[in-house]
Amino acid sequence: MRSVFAQFQRRMVFPGPDGVSVSLLSEVARKVGATEVRIATDDGETLYGWHRSAVWSGPRRVVLYFHGNASSLLAQIELQNLLLSEGWDFVGIHYRGYPGSSGVPSEAGLHLDAEAAWRWVTEELGAASNRVALHGRSLGGGVAVQLAAKVSPGALVMESTFTSLVDLAKEHYPFLPIGSLLRHRFTTREFAKKVSCPVLVAHGRADTLIDVHHGKELARLFRADEYIEVPRMDHNDVLLVGTIAARYLGFLEAAVPGTPQ
Repeated sequence: MRSVFAQFQRRMVFPGPDGVSVSLLSEVARKVGATEVRIATDDGETLYGWHRSAVWSGPRRVVLYFHGNASSLLAQIELQNLLLSEGWDFVGIHYRGYPGSSGVPSEAGLHLDAEAAWRWVTEELGAASNRVALHGRSLGGGVAVQLAAKVSPGALVMESTFTSLVDLAKEHYPFLPIGSLLRHRFTTREFAKKVSCPVLVAHGRADTLIDVHHGKELARLFRADEYIEVPRMDHNDVLLVGTIAARYLGFLEAAVPGTPQ
């Protein structure tokens, strides 16, 4: 019974994207000019990822991106293009167990994945740590924040992220003893005092999956340098493009200037 419940939790927390195959990823990578990369983790898994390089004369700037639990690299092409246009390289990975990556997803495993991606960006790509911005969306925010607490990034962006997975689960399933049952906890709020880089928090005001109060609380706890609350936007809407893009890019530019100060 315990193993059955563990499998159920895994499917709920890490459902993966629908209709995304390795062949489709490769096809789109060719179209958008992304280099497909393979990244080894400390526990022997191999992660699939993309590197999209900006045409930029100054020192390299990188956004290291962590996607949501039902998402993939294909979901943020518009955001990637925006970053490239402003001189930012984009690096994104698929977590273990997601298309192209080996292994089985877990909270501990995803943190190892994030650390492996960080090493690849700073060692293989050669980016200075203070010129790397971490951007996590939804579940990815819980991944990015733990990495930010361990390393020294130039900035941290949490988009549509929860205060903790336990908090969120209690809101959706108030009739269950979630606190004692949930294996994957992603306690984002507990890292507030361990993150020293500039922080941006963005949330859709009409988010029906992760209520906007999570974003407000994270902004308060992390003393966010920028808080963006986007009217009429639900959880799966793309927040940081269109009219909001200028604030997002302005935050990144202030944290990691195109020309080092």
